[in-house]
Amino acid sequence: MFTISALIVSLLAVPAVDSNRLQGSIESAHSDQFRIQGIQSSIELSDGALRGEIHIDALILIASGQTFEDISVACGSFRPTNVAYYCNDARITATFPGVGRQTVSGTFSYSRATATARFLLLDLQAAGSTLRLSGTVNDAGLDISFSGNALHVDALIGLAQDFSEVFDDYSGGGLATIKGRLRSGTSRPTTLDITSTLESLSVANDKGTIAAENIQGDIDLAVTLTADTTRFTLQLNTHQGEAYLEPVYASFGEHALSLFAEDVLTSDFSRYDIPLFRIQQDSVLDMSGDARLFMPKDEQQPGSVTANIHLADTSVTGLYTSFVQVLLAGTIFGDLETDGRVSGQVRIENNLPTLARLRLDEVILDDAGRRFSIYGLNGIVDWPGTAQDPVGPSELHWDSAMVYNIIIGGGDVGLRLGPADVELLAPLRIPLAGGALRLNQLALHDYGSETATGILDAELEPVQLSQLTGAIGWPPFSGRLSGRLPSLTLSEETMMVGGSLTASAFDGGIEVSNLRIERPFGRVPRLYADLRLRQLDLERLTNVFSFGLIQGRLSGDVTGLEMIGWRTTAMDMHFYTPPDDRSRRRISQRAVENLASVGGGGAGAMLSSGLMQFFEVFSYDRIGLRCILRDGSCAMSGAGASGDGYYIVKGSGLPRIDVVGFKKQVSWSRLVRQLTEITRSNAPTVE
Repeated sequence: MFTISALIVSLLAVPAVDSNRLQGSIESAHSDQFRIQGIQSSIELSDGALRGEIHIDALILIASGQTFEDISVACGSFRPTNVAYYCNDARITATFPGVGRQTVSGTFSYSRATATARFLLLDLQAAGSTLRLSGTVNDAGLDISFSGNALHVDALIGLAQDFSEVFDDYSGGGLATIKGRLRSGTSRPTTLDITSTLESLSVANDKGTIAAENIQGDIDLAVTLTADTTRFTLQLNTHQGEAYLEPVYASFGEHALSLFAEDVLTSDFSRYDIPLFRIQQDSVLDMSGDARLFMPKDEQQPGSVTANIHLADTSVTGLYTSFVQVLLAGTIFGDLETDGRVSGQVRIENNLPTLARLRLDEVILDDAGRRFSIYGLNGIVDWPGTAQDPVGPSELHWDSAMVYNIIIGGGDVGLRLGPADVELLAPLRIPLAGGALRLNQLALHDYGSETATGILDAELEPVQLSQLTGAIGWPPFSGRLSGRLPSLTLSEETMMVGGSLTASAFDGGIEVSNLRIERPFGRVPRLYADLRLRQLDLERLTNVFSFGLIQGRLSGDVTGLEMIGWRTTAMDMHFYTPPDDRSRRRISQRAVENLASVGGGGAGAMLSSGLMQFFEVFSYDRIGLRCILRDGSCAMSGAGASGDGYYIVKGSGLPRIDVVGFKKQVSWSRLVRQLTEITRSNAPTVE
């Protein structure tokens, strides 16, 4: 091995060409750290002083593979002593990788006793500013310190790309002030320590999995390089900007962030093992633990996070916006207004939670789409996920909640949670709409899978229909709704009700039977049911829907109801006057016109001319309307045939008016639009 000491001695101990000058050359020299090619030296005695110059064709750093070409070192005042050689006014000209060719002033010395060369380079032009480098070189290796102010980050990234392909797909902006130290040698690994102050830093990779914008703060980085691995410790403190590291997002504008990651190990700069990390953001976030990250270079491969996380007292909002919201994007939990505090333990494997043991304190979850909300949620969640550890009960209390504008009162619930199971530990009463939903039994197993099963035993204590219908934007119905679901079961992705749900409304009765829902939690659920309506008071019903006055009673049957994605696709719907109805039966002009428009029938023209225009109300014998829906079209019929049409209203007495429909096929979507337009106006509640 050619040592530093041998190189210096060889350059100085060369034969003289004349009495005032020493010259010499070495074809090549190498050590474990570098390889030198084409060395020429010259020392001249002039005016009582020594001047020297060394020219090197190429200096190759073995560890990084970088080459410094056409190097010229000129010393205006060379001072040799018994123990060292000194050059205090050196001028170094070289082509620097990523920087270009330039001349830099500095100093140089060589200790014969320790075989150590020392150097100082001033004003090296780099990254839009200047760098200062100093250090030592000896047989043990390199030890270089460097510093620079207001360096351009985009140029620094370009410089880094000349030394490593890891940075090839990165771009950035902003300024950085840096200070650091690089050490390398045969008996120790290469280490790099950097301290930097960041100003308006922006950086991103081409895949979009890593991005930072307008970062202000400080960073400390300690890197250890071996032949196979890179190990580093990182400390970041920032008080401005935002960052995204898939799938984590954080904003630092309102709350300063401190990030610490110790002894991070990577061999390919795509997989990272983090034995210890901690993230703190004022009082918003306090998270620590260990993690494994995978950020593939192949854009077709997804990244992943596996972590054991400990949450100290942490803001639910900070946790949700920084970590959870991105994972839940596209689900009903993807856009929530949140508040409250949480602490506990969470385990994540390949981006999916596998364990959660959390304490909740005054938590608020409010869906921006107004589909649900819960306020004042407190208690303990103990979900074992895939862990085999024993779990305790989960106990929760909430002050109030809302589902699709239906207000729910406060309550307490005890649950036993399994990896994909939930079981109600005691009956639960949920106050709503002047009544309550009582869950006597609830068990769900393997939820989220095609083999999910479950059972529900529930009762609906009489609730006010006016509150329920008003909450969903319908005219407020009168009456109360009650019923029982004695055996609602879920099996093979199908939910079935073993009993019937009954309601009392408009002084009549409504019954839902044979209710079945396939894939109830899927993207396109399918619902099947039969409905029976008996003896509804038409005056109350038509007043609610602003349809026009109709007096009498109405019954109906809806059989074979089928809904796909909550849109009606098939049914046999038949409304009619009950045969045993003995009530007074009268119908107004407006109701006649509306019924005539539904069937495309006559009566409308008659009302605007002749004797009929002077009558506001007419008697009728019976009403009937039937729609058999198939393939988006209704096969229409009514209360009996009338020539080429069918009676919708068959009149009686004087003056007599019949409403006859002639359209045998009606588009279902058009019929729904017609009925919506007819009932669009507001109407008062009728008790």
